[in-house]
Amino acid sequence: MEEQKIFVGNEAPKESSFGFSITDFLHLLWKNWYWFVISIVACLAIATYYIKKTPKTYVRTATILVKDSRKGGNSDLIAFSDVAGVNTRKSVDNELIILNSNKLRHDVARRLRLDIGYSDKVGLRPRSLYGISPIEMAIVNDNETDSFAFTLTIGADSTVSLTNFAGMGVNETAAASTVKAHLGDTINSPIGSIIIKPTLYYNKNEKGHEIRVSKTSIAAAAGLAYVNVALADKNSSIIAISKMDSNPRRAEDIINTLITCYEDDTKADKKRVSEATAAFISDRLALISGELGDVDEDVASFKQSHQMVSLESEAARNMSESDRFRMEGLQLENQIRMANFIKDYLLDPSHTNDLIPAAVAVSDVAINANISNYNETLIRRDKLLANSSTSNPMIQEIDGQLSAIRRSIIASIDNQIATLNIQLDNIRTQENRATSRVSAIPRQEKQIQSITRQQKIKEELYLYLLNKREENEIALNVVEGNARIIDPAYGSNAPVAPQVSTILLAALLLGLAIPLVILYVIEILNTTIRGRKDLEEGLSIPFLGEVPFYKGSMDHGIVVRDNSTDAVSEAMRIIRSNMSFMKVQSERMQAIMVTSSNPSAGKTFISSNLAMSLALTNKRVVLIDFDLRRRTLSKEFGQRHNRKGLSSYLAGTFTELDDIIFNSNMHANLDIIYSGPQPPNPAEMLLSEKLDSMIAELKKRYDYVIIDAVPALMVADAQIIDRLADLTIYVVREGLLDRRQLPDIERLYTTGRFHNMSVVLNGSTTQNGYGYRHGYGYGYGYGYNTEQTKKSSFIDKLKKHPKK
Repeated sequence: MEEQKIFVGNEAPKESSFGFSITDFLHLLWKNWYWFVISIVACLAIATYYIKKTPKTYVRTATILVKDSRKGGNSDLIAFSDVAGVNTRKSVDNELIILNSNKLRHDVARRLRLDIGYSDKVGLRPRSLYGISPIEMAIVNDNETDSFAFTLTIGADSTVSLTNFAGMGVNETAAASTVKAHLGDTINSPIGSIIIKPTLYYNKNEKGHEIRVSKTSIAAAAGLAYVNVALADKNSSIIAISKMDSNPRRAEDIINTLITCYEDDTKADKKRVSEATAAFISDRLALISGELGDVDEDVASFKQSHQMVSLESEAARNMSESDRFRMEGLQLENQIRMANFIKDYLLDPSHTNDLIPAAVAVSDVAINANISNYNETLIRRDKLLANSSTSNPMIQEIDGQLSAIRRSIIASIDNQIATLNIQLDNIRTQENRATSRVSAIPRQEKQIQSITRQQKIKEELYLYLLNKREENEIALNVVEGNARIIDPAYGSNAPVAPQVSTILLAALLLGLAIPLVILYVIEILNTTIRGRKDLEEGLSIPFLGEVPFYKGSMDHGIVVRDNSTDAVSEAMRIIRSNMSFMKVQSERMQAIMVTSSNPSAGKTFISSNLAMSLALTNKRVVLIDFDLRRRTLSKEFGQRHNRKGLSSYLAGTFTELDDIIFNSNMHANLDIIYSGPQPPNPAEMLLSEKLDSMIAELKKRYDYVIIDAVPALMVADAQIIDRLADLTIYVVREGLLDRRQLPDIERLYTTGRFHNMSVVLNGSTTQNGYGYRHGYGYGYGYGYNTEQTKKSSFIDKLKKHPKK
């Protein structure tokens, strides 16, 4: 054991706020390294359990190109861009919203039957059996809002057992029931009539295989179809669609089916426009065909009645100029008639919510653009109306937009008709001038020309509609979607979650952080004495030594024995040796008073073992219990109720000193004076001159008189009997005394309240990192009413392992 040097109290204590010391804290962490091991192992175990239990998550991604001419898309039908239903200028932003719409997710859930799930367990982790389930369930009366679940166990001979039912309307009795049936049979179960069928993955040798079958509503299943949709690049029309799922095959199917549903919806919308256009053209063809037949009949009747075959050559020459103006007028009339057709269609209340046939649009570019915008807005309204009602604010807003566009189209057509009429008037004026020059032409020829003019108008309009009908038929039969698949759903077979390395690293850091934080909090909140270092920094009182914490067995509170080598005995020898440095010149140090700041500091333990240590040096020692109130020393020796003691002697009950002196039965050189009965006035009794005479007599008989006094800061007894002491040992208990009380102890020393004062640290341990390392090689410490254990605990072995 290394020597504990005494420091002399002629120096002022160091200024210290007993603040946080990184060095001491690191030492504390090192001494508690085993808690870090336990915490790390526990956190890693929990992390491993989490990894084993959490389903693996995979990512699948697909990319598509939106055919948008504004962002680089292209369409094979660009040549028919003036035909209804073939509009390539789609907004990519709108397509992003459509791809993640509830309608598409519901369609995907229905096509893939995501509302029915099959799963089992592999170890701790649940496993989805999507696409590989050995059985499939068919519901006799399927309802999209049904939700239920049950456990299916495959048995021998194509039998199954259904247990653990759960769902709406399933009571406890039904939930605990067991239903057995054969594969393919209609099963009447607590959740309704169902049929369990084998799949290609069914294996009759899978007896005992448990599968959890669950049915949710389509609305809930649509949540599984949620995907992340985003532009691959803000300057392109390429959309990236990604999906995270515990089943990679399901993720691929969801993405690919979503794209298919999107394309089907787009084609259906275009087909609706083309069909509406075809119906309109057919109606107009039927009407014009009848009008054209009437005109042909008029021509034939007129020629027959006037016996007319052809125009004369001279009339032809004179009419050439008139014909040119007439042809221009015909073209203008044709445009006016077409504009009137569209206007009549728009003003017809029966076509309020119908698509405007773009195939027969007038030649004005602005009007055609408004018609295309109107059709797109109407289609979007119809989609919203499918999942909502006309009271929806968005529907009402779109209706307002449609009305505004419709009015704009009508106004534009009116403006165009007015413009065309002005042009036609100019042409007619010029035609009339030309006609006046051929006034010699017979009246009959003028009449036939009027009829022929009407015939040509009807013919041109009829041929135009026939041409557009063919174009529309082509568009209807080669309808393509708005998107082209660049990459179908693909991805790595390595899971993206749980991230094993990240989780284990986090668990490792957490395992380090938990004890670190706990020890830091304990350290910050701990205001008690942590070791010798605190005493050196806070006191200038001479330090006699420190007594380690002892947790073994004791005899009357005494650990020190003859030839004992335990840590407490070694510490007492050091204190005994250091006491020699406390002698004041020309004074004999016989009476030694042991006191403390508060109870449980171990002053009785120190005084008893110090007395035994002195007795082992062949010195006569008497130990006196001066604690007349608590009588702690007397209790240790089982003499609490002994009538012979200090109080009875001072009170005069016993006059002879020998009557109150007893041998300790621990050593022949160690005697004890017990406290005796508890007096009503301990302080006054200790002021008696008889006490001074008693101590003087004991000094003659004994080499050392050890006084076990009361706590100095609680009652005045210790300061009263200080007059009797040659040396005062002030016991400070590690982990008990508040460091904020050290200034009070220092004042006792600086003001000379105690004679020849010194301090002893009791209950010292190297575990807190604030003491000094002892090299005994023994575990030590002390306590009361404890026993020495023969076997060390696992934690103790861990704690001892790093010591050298």
